[in-house]
Amino acid sequence: MPFDFVPVASLDVIARARPTGDAFRQAFGDSGPPAAYVYTRQSAAAGARFRARMFAPSFGIAEDPATGAAAAAFAGALTKFEPLGDGEHAFIIEQGYEMGRPSDIELQIAIRDGALVSAEIGGSAVVVSEGTLAL
Repeated sequence: MPFDFVPVASLDVIARARPTGDAFRQAFGDSGPPAAYVYTRQSAAAGARFRARMFAPSFGIAEDPATGAAAAAFAGALTKFEPLGDGEHAFIIEQGYEMGRPSDIELQIAIRDGALVSAEIGGSAVVVSEGTLAL
């Protein structure tokens, strides 16, 4: 799934991000359902490296509190736009904080000869609901 990665300068800027219908479509185009992953290099917690928010109103997702697919794809953006160098790199990405559903996504990447060779995401989860479907 493609994501548009949007770097912003600070936690204040990311907190003020609000997608609005027409402006969102104008910014991200009509070639497919756009999904914007807005991120900053600032974070609130010790040990975290990034804060992110994911908006996909065309999918019916105003905002997602934890987007594993976007975090995995973010590995490519980091490889291209951050001076990481070869080796193993580990990051914590804060997401969902602005919507009251904080999530810490673990991202581990390996870079060899300047190219991304692997990306792994992880974290823990809390059951918030469960049910049974009788067919």
